[in-house]
Amino acid sequence: MELKHELSTLSLLKLISFLFWSGLYLQWAVDTEHSPEYCSRVVTLLHGLVASCVGLAQCGLKTFSPSSLTLPLTWSQYALMMWSWGYFAFDLMWCLIYWTKNAVMLIHHFSALAAINLYISKQNTGCIFACTIALLEITNPLLQTRWFLRNAGHNNTILFYVVEFTYLVMFVSLRGLFGTYLVYRIIKSETFGVYEKLITLALYLVSLIFIYEIVGYVLYKYRNKIEEFRGFGNELVFILQEQQ
Repeated sequence: MELKHELSTLSLLKLISFLFWSGLYLQWAVDTEHSPEYCSRVVTLLHGLVASCVGLAQCGLKTFSPSSLTLPLTWSQYALMMWSWGYFAFDLMWCLIYWTKNAVMLIHHFSALAAINLYISKQNTGCIFACTIALLEITNPLLQTRWFLRNAGHNNTILFYVVEFTYLVMFVSLRGLFGTYLVYRIIKSETFGVYEKLITLALYLVSLIFIYEIVGYVLYKYRNKIEEFRGFGNELVFILQEQQ
């Protein structure tokens, strides 16, 4: 009976979180004339800001060490899991309704939901989840800001390029470097079981796919500018050599 009570409480908390994000989206969609994607990105921006800030605070960066990744789960970390589970469930539903072309994003959301379901049933996954959600969401506000600027017609402004460049550098460096470190610590740790390690690898592989797509985007968009910069550099070197 106790187990059933715990499961029903957990399900209720998940439902409340899902209804919160869905209600927030519907409220924005009804009160504004913006497109469904615009309203969804407003919700995504809110989750990204809160999840990254709270996640970083719960990571304990000032006292961070490999052993802190296996500290007991706290109530604040539990609340963060519930907060994020409802968001990912909402966004997955939205993607299935409006936007199903990006299979990688769907896999990302399925993996995130599976990870939260798994982590929330363990006693030593609070810190690792906080660090993971912060890592996944810290660049999200920049991504949404970039989209809003482009949607408003400001995609050729200095602000747009600054936001885009900052997002690209942070995404690749954080997920590529710190993400690799987290995966290494989890795989090496004896505290985490096989399922935790498998879901961690799944999220890591999704991140690598995103990094691959970002690198391809940079090469496609900035190839001409890179070639112009190289040409300018070669001309500058030639002029300096002639002056000598």
